[in-house]
Amino acid sequence: MRTDLVEPLLAFLEAAQESECVWGVSDCTRWAADWVEQVHSRSLELPHWSSRDEAHRRIEIAGSLERLWSGRLAVFGLFETGRPQLGDVGVIDTGRYGQVGGIFLHGEYFAWRAETGVAFLVPRVIVKAWSIL
Repeated sequence: MRTDLVEPLLAFLEAAQESECVWGVSDCTRWAADWVEQVHSRSLELPHWSSRDEAHRRIEIAGSLERLWSGRLAVFGLFETGRPQLGDVGVIDTGRYGQVGGIFLHGEYFAWRAETGVAFLVPRVIVKAWSIL
């Protein structure tokens, strides 16, 4: 296990529980990007949006949330992994909400920044995962 990520990740998750989800600022994509930026100490360029509708339009134009993330994470230098580890980021298919982004936790759990707070779940389908390191 990546023990060096445990404390920073716990603090990151806790901070999200105490703040409101704002589209374009702390939604599932921006939240996971903030985690990547914290670990790597540099900015991750993603498309900007200011509402749920605008986010869904940009995702539709890209073809999916996974496609929107893929190109940007490759340019940033993160690579796909078939076995996500603690702190890795990814896109899962929730069925009910479609594709969502988030952070993989220990024991196959996934943290998703939903509008109601951080949700913890075991993904049914991992669309794609990227190694944080």
